Amino acid sequence: MLLKNLFQIQPAALLLGAQAILFLLLLVFGVVTPEAIVFGYFFETIIIGVIHLVKLFLVLKHGKKDTRNAGAFSGYGMLLFFLFHYGMFVCIQLIFVFSFFTGTIEGIKSGFALLHNFEVLLKSDGMGFMLGSLVLTNLGYFYTNFWVTYKYKDYAPSELFFKPYVRIFIQQFAVILSGFFFVILNAGFAAAVLLLVFRLLVDLGMVAIKKNSNFLNTLALKLAKKGQDPKEVREQLEQLSE
Repeated sequence: MLLKNLFQIQPAALLLGAQAILFLLLLVFGVVTPEAIVFGYFFETIIIGVIHLVKLFLVLKHGKKDTRNAGAFSGYGMLLFFLFHYGMFVCIQLIFVFSFFTGTIEGIKSGFALLHNFEVLLKSDGMGFMLGSLVLTNLGYFYTNFWVTYKYKDYAPSELFFKPYVRIFIQQFAVILSGFFFVILNAGFAAAVLLLVFRLLVDLGMVAIKKNSNFLNTLALKLAKKGQDPKEVREQLEQLSE
């Protein structure tokens, strides 16, 4: 029943499936390179950060009032703090990943040559298409899951601040896992396919965890401990989808 609800036919799930199949076909026919797939998903971290900044702005303006005293980082100062905090988080990840791929992908220098490595990878075949597609997908998810549902009214700023880090952790784990195939086994195509499959499953799960969805209700019932209200679990799962 749980898997049936996960793979239920809905517009968002069909769009994600079509996108994954398109990326796979472009990879097979050489229009998109394996490194464009792997690093395209890694660079999605930046796209997610920009959209989350917009979410924080909406919550600050229309959401619940914060009961916590955040000091200098309360109010709109939180936006600047998020830019710094998230920016440092992304930079450290980039240094690590670029170092990991040094000597494997032509043109990649040391992990600290961030601008140079960005320039090299952005010129990869199909990278522009890859990033454009990911921008549209994330904007579509933001619109359907956050904007039209007025979800920004359900949060206080401090409740939303760290939400993208869970999603990013899962995403970067998938990228690094596929990277082992790329670097150690010298199997770039296999790494890209593995990443496409893993990301599709993660994205389907996020789409399925929607307010009052069958998948969310079923999952909450299964995860709720004895004596725990499934509603509490549902709310926690909803927040993980941000």
